[in-house]
Amino acid sequence: MRRPSFYLLKNGDERDVKAELLASKIARCFRADSVAYEPSAFEGKPVSRSRIVTSEQKSLVSMEAVDVYCANRELDRDAFVLKKDAYAYHMMNLIDYLVGNTDRHWGNWGFLVSNDTNKLEKLYPMMDFNKSFLSYDTIDGARCQTSGRKLSQREAAIEAVRAVGLNQIAEIKPEWFDDQATRDMFFRRLEEVKPER
Repeated sequence: MRRPSFYLLKNGDERDVKAELLASKIARCFRADSVAYEPSAFEGKPVSRSRIVTSEQKSLVSMEAVDVYCANRELDRDAFVLKKDAYAYHMMNLIDYLVGNTDRHWGNWGFLVSNDTNKLEKLYPMMDFNKSFLSYDTIDGARCQTSGRKLSQREAAIEAVRAVGLNQIAEIKPEWFDDQATRDMFFRRLEEVKPER
């Protein structure tokens, strides 16, 4: 018997919904695990819709909880994350920079945990893109929220590409963008992080 799928519907103002849908579409153009947000409606208003990533087998542990765990054991949190899932960590920083996501606080990323063993498995899929394309008027972006070091999003993205590569798997089309300023900044940022040939 097939189990039912559960979905999350997210509202917000029109800007937030459109930003989440576009950022999700861009994220899927890279070899990275991310939640797929699709357009939907609820009570006549536009919302984004995504499949729930938890199940009877897997739960989410926020980075807030991981931070506390590391602090109580005198572990370097950044080293702990990199040891567990360096690839997903770097791809998250790269994509957050490209789409100008300013909301990657420690509640918006963390680990999938096995409900059977209570062991951390890997970073959970990137999610929550509704605050993308903010702080999008400079090439550096906002401060990187995932690192204990003081880095701009640009610096974290360049570090990511050096560590794991760009990993772009599909074309990002200019016509996906509603306005020229956002489109121009996205492609400037993409050029900024491309590895030297």
